[in-house]
Amino acid sequence: MASISEELGYILVAIKRKIMLILAVAFAGFFLSFQFLNPVLERIKQDLLPEGATLIYISPVEVIMLKLRIAMITGIILATPVVCYYVYKTLKVRFGIKNPMKKSHLVLLLSSAISLFIAGISYSYFLMLPIVLSYLHYMSPEGVAATYSIHEFISFVILLTLILGISFELPIVIVFAVHSGLVQIDTLREYRRYVIVAMFVLAAFFTPPDVVSQLIVAFPLVIFYEVGIIIASIITKRRPVPLQAS
Repeated sequence: MASISEELGYILVAIKRKIMLILAVAFAGFFLSFQFLNPVLERIKQDLLPEGATLIYISPVEVIMLKLRIAMITGIILATPVVCYYVYKTLKVRFGIKNPMKKSHLVLLLSSAISLFIAGISYSYFLMLPIVLSYLHYMSPEGVAATYSIHEFISFVILLTLILGISFELPIVIVFAVHSGLVQIDTLREYRRYVIVAMFVLAAFFTPPDVVSQLIVAFPLVIFYEVGIIIASIITKRRPVPLQAS
């Protein structure tokens, strides 16, 4: 059986011919997003900065490095669907996926993934982040001025938003894996408790050391894991059974 490194090497070689397209999408996202970051940062400040708190920068290059980092993340996000598509095509040939998806189904899956990602970042930005930031500001000692580094504040907002956006993708990942025969529904159910523990560990790793932030990240992951199992079960049951010859 091939090792993980060998399989990764095979995938990288397979998508090497498409690397120019992937880089073109990533760089286009980078340059376009960089042009609009000033109003975006100002909007985040107006929407999410707790009342009484102020933003500062403590290094001459802090703001420009923050903008470069955000633009790079944007480019990677835009290029990710292209990478996923080519990886899927490679795996379909490499492992002989049992139920390969039609292009129309892949388009539907991609549209659903984009919609869920937008729903996730909206959930984070408009509901969870105002609660978390207000809570953290409220829990600060009385009489201490809340002065945030713009890099730390915006990075926290982006990190939590991305994590929640990605967590909304979990049903899509599960449905795809089950439909393609890469994993069985019974396996997902059998290892449910271990997966849930892993989700809470990841939430603790990626969030500040407070219970509220950890729960806000972990609960959507758990919920969407269960939703993914339910949807995958329904789709599996509705899959047409070949007619037997009479």
